[in-house]
Amino acid sequence: MEAKHATDCAPWKEGIDPVAAQSVAGAIDQLAEFPVLDATVLRVIALCDDDESTAADLVDALEQDATFAANLLRFSNSAARAHPIRAKTIRQAVMLVGRRALRRLALEAATYRFLERSKGNGRASVGQMHLHAIAVAIGAAAAAEEARVPGDTVHLAGLLHDVGKLVLPEVFGEEACDALAREFPAGAERVLAERERFGIDHAQCGALLAERWGLPAEVASIIAWHHGGPTGVGAPNADIACVQLANNVSGMLGGVEADHALLEVALDRLSLTSDVLDVLADQMTQTDQRGEAGRLATRVAELERLSQTDDLTGLANRRHWLQTTRMALIENGGGAILICDIDHFKAVNERHGMAAGDLVLAEIGRIIAVHGHAGRLGGDEFAVLVPGNLEEAVQAAQRIMAQVGEVFEAGSGPQIDLSLGCAAAPTHGNELADLLEAADVALLDAKRTGRSRAMIAGAELRSDDVAA
Repeated sequence: MEAKHATDCAPWKEGIDPVAAQSVAGAIDQLAEFPVLDATVLRVIALCDDDESTAADLVDALEQDATFAANLLRFSNSAARAHPIRAKTIRQAVMLVGRRALRRLALEAATYRFLERSKGNGRASVGQMHLHAIAVAIGAAAAAEEARVPGDTVHLAGLLHDVGKLVLPEVFGEEACDALAREFPAGAERVLAERERFGIDHAQCGALLAERWGLPAEVASIIAWHHGGPTGVGAPNADIACVQLANNVSGMLGGVEADHALLEVALDRLSLTSDVLDVLADQMTQTDQRGEAGRLATRVAELERLSQTDDLTGLANRRHWLQTTRMALIENGGGAILICDIDHFKAVNERHGMAAGDLVLAEIGRIIAVHGHAGRLGGDEFAVLVPGNLEEAVQAAQRIMAQVGEVFEAGSGPQIDLSLGCAAAPTHGNELADLLEAADVALLDAKRTGRSRAMIAGAELRSDDVAA
């Protein structure tokens, strides 16, 4: 009880508006139901920290989770490790990777998976948190090494430093948070604006969530202060300063202007000079000839290969589809977009069960995949990049509707219909954002006018025109 009371009186809580704290409590409780560190990760960490545990203990824990075990084998055999011997078993991988790297890999893999799948990922207020999290964690651990302070706590805090960005949209709405993020993209100005408008900022929300997860008080404190605390230029201890430095360097690598006041305070706290910023940047972006684990480019590449595909349908997932489609539009000088949505899909799950719903999603994915570069945007919404012009997109939409009608023939299972929205360059713009907006408006028109149809900017494609 004394420890809990001490945590309740943590200095970082003093600036939180009581009304705002009450407002975010429900969202924090909801997010806390999905802990970032699952049972396998917690078990691996505990064994890595236990000097008396054996390699056999670690092997036994890892073999209970086939997915994590597979990821470990990939990592131990990757170019980042540069070992002359390839691991063929989990036992060999444990021996090659080593306990310290295994502990950090477990944390990174779990955090990456949690943040990559979180609601709002990719929006202005949240950003690509899964990528940024690993960059900051690696940089924070490197800063700790340069300053000769323990690195495990700052590594974990670096992974979770921005997790509070998941809380604010749940409470105050995505549109309000996105608008604020567009006006104040990063840094102290962002958190100050959040406090003024919401009574609480994302750093404080993240600390509250970390506390709710039962993470160490030191981790919650680092998260709360990663933008400098109430003054914007605070660095109460070396652990906090490490994450502040790494967060700044990550931002600079992404083109964000540095928070010079906070950098100066953090460097002073760690007794380091500005030369260390180049060292951190190198650690976060390259793999050197020593083959040490910890370089951003290699680790992100390893994890991204596992995260580009939607598990259920085999299509590109949202982030990967958006990236590749944007590049394809530029390289091909244009193209057409279809957005497809399954009508009344919720009712399918309710009447026939989740397994039937998954089967429907997989079948829709199979049908649309033959018409272009297809991706699952989320839930029951899909998108297809169709090579060519608007006419070819119209033909693809017609064929997709006809094929769905044939596969889900009335009386043979759940009745499935699609609504589609079409847009093409240059008719509806040349940028992917313009095409998606136009296709989305057309999809909404299709929904509003009765569903089970495809539309282009208010013009319906009628079923009697469907190509054979």
